[in-house]
Amino acid sequence: MIRVNFFISSRYSVNRKKLRRFVEQILHQHKLDKVQLDVSVVGARKIKQLNEKHLKHKGPTDVLSFPQLENKDDQKFPLPKDELTHLGEVVISFPEAVVQAKRYGKMVDDQLCFYLEHGLMHLMGYHHE
Repeated sequence: MIRVNFFISSRYSVNRKKLRRFVEQILHQHKLDKVQLDVSVVGARKIKQLNEKHLKHKGPTDVLSFPQLENKDDQKFPLPKDELTHLGEVVISFPEAVVQAKRYGKMVDDQLCFYLEHGLMHLMGYHHE
């Protein structure tokens, strides 16, 4: 079972079903089927605040990831078999998705999926390095 919890203001027109199917597809590809994920779609002020507070980067950004678990080789521990593993939260800037979708001639929901995949990959332990 995959559970996706959305936290999206009603002022942002977002196709939640499309985002949910997209998340499920990615997680199935990575053989993760007992997980939970939080997805927040926020405005420029909130993403700027989170970026500056948690990453110490000045200004807004497009997407942030906050993993629930740090997967370090030297710190392996067993997870409960019958419970969902909470991967963490992906926070996406709706205004930035609109700007970039327009720039690249994409639908906003497709740009949101792009950011969601990027954030999800971070939650699964993939990093830029």
